[in-house]
Amino acid sequence: GVVRVGDRPTTRKTRVEARSQQMVRFDRETDEPISSSASRRLLRAVDAALPDVQGVILEDYGKGLLPVRVLRAAMRRFQQAGIPVAVDPKTSVTAYRGADLFKPNLREVAALTGVRIRSEHELYRAVARLRRRLGPGDIVVTRGSDGMTIFEGDASPVDVPIARSEVFDVQGAGDTTIAALALARLAGGSLLEAAVVANTAAGVVVGKVGTATANPEEILALLPAAIAAARASRRQS
Repeated sequence: GVVRVGDRPTTRKTRVEARSQQMVRFDRETDEPISSSASRRLLRAVDAALPDVQGVILEDYGKGLLPVRVLRAAMRRFQQAGIPVAVDPKTSVTAYRGADLFKPNLREVAALTGVRIRSEHELYRAVARLRRRLGPGDIVVTRGSDGMTIFEGDASPVDVPIARSEVFDVQGAGDTTIAALALARLAGGSLLEAAVVANTAAGVVVGKVGTATANPEEILALLPAAIAAARASRRQS
């Protein structure tokens, strides 16, 4: 499924670390939208994969791979096939309309809606604006060390805190979160259960240096603490 484009460089990230902590990163890349030819090849690869797909994650880094024309064409394919779609956005909203799950972070919610978020009320107002543009899908807003807030249908928002742990490197935390959210939902979990699992998986990877993964054993080891944190929050609310 990899589409090779000969004249386009692969993004190269250089990280500067001190005492196992990332201090700064600089990237060498292009973020120009992919060409029409590359778009057609990418959509053909999507068509070839669809028969074996149970769910889709669209991870938008804003690097030019997912211009609006590609997103709209891909979303039509997924919706026609009845495949649930989870989205980690960067710059677009309306092209994702109809997605089942939308997972921005606080900074992305502010950028996508134009709402400066300094309070819980402003977050709720921004998410309401997002929902009007996205449709009825669920929205999960990640909030760094404060965990996440889930917005499921017409239900009241629910804060899902994380179990406190030492953070060495946050790279990959967002990718891990949406992967765990989507997988837990496909496995039959509720949005709240998926959020607890996702918090746990992200907690595993931020406790490691460099781009890391979370295996099932590591997630299971931290899951009781994540469940306890979520239950404590529900009791307080």
